Amino acid sequence: MSGSAIEPAFSEVSAWELFDANVRMGPSGVHGELALEAPNLLAEMDRFGIKRALVSHFAAEEYDAEEGNRALARDLHPRLVPAWAALPDRGFIEKLWALRPAAVRLSFGAKKHNFSPAPWCCGDLYESLQERSILTIMAREDIEWDSLASLLEKFPRLPVLLLETGYRADRYLFPLFSRYSNLYIDTSTYVAHRQLESFVDRFGPGHLVFGSRLPFYTPGAALAVLASARISEEAKLAVAGGTLRQLLRRAAA
Repeated sequence: MSGSAIEPAFSEVSAWELFDANVRMGPSGVHGELALEAPNLLAEMDRFGIKRALVSHFAAEEYDAEEGNRALARDLHPRLVPAWAALPDRGFIEKLWALRPAAVRLSFGAKKHNFSPAPWCCGDLYESLQERSILTIMAREDIEWDSLASLLEKFPRLPVLLLETGYRADRYLFPLFSRYSNLYIDTSTYVAHRQLESFVDRFGPGHLVFGSRLPFYTPGAALAVLASARISEEAKLAVAGGTLRQLLRRAAA
């Protein structure tokens, strides 16, 4: 990636080894005008100095999890790390291991794969993911706070990355982070005034990971918040990619 490809306003981030935790790729039946195939996605990452991205596939979310995983495997690039779709069905779980996942994305929502996040439905899946330290990703819109708390408590060694929490979530997040060490959030919608600084002051940077929500959002908003945050350079590097790389290495160990 050449430095000249980066938007001038974000040239300083080129040394951060940015690793985006919240990206979708592939064709979309619902968001067709926004969707990006791999080459265009990589070009957009270049514009903002994003070196790598953890990606899920629109087909896995909107259509069929297994077909989406095949599409993701077909369209991967060395800079794109797969977040495989997962379902609680026993047969699907067995097929998942053949992919040697470091991360999975669960789409519980009624308009997605419509299954319960409760242990009576997903307990076997959670236990298997926990045994392998696999980063387990879900969007805030797909899980209620009480269900999330139950998951974190019953599976305390399962690393859970909650995406798109929104700027008004701190009254829920702060009590959860005070109790559970296996929760992480992305920064794509965590952009209220000095919100990132407040979080780092209370809990440190180790549970925040940079996310852009491409292709729905431009990475510029989350990048600007991180670049201008009044936190140490070491903390910025952890959020920019250091923590996410550690989480993925645990799964690969």
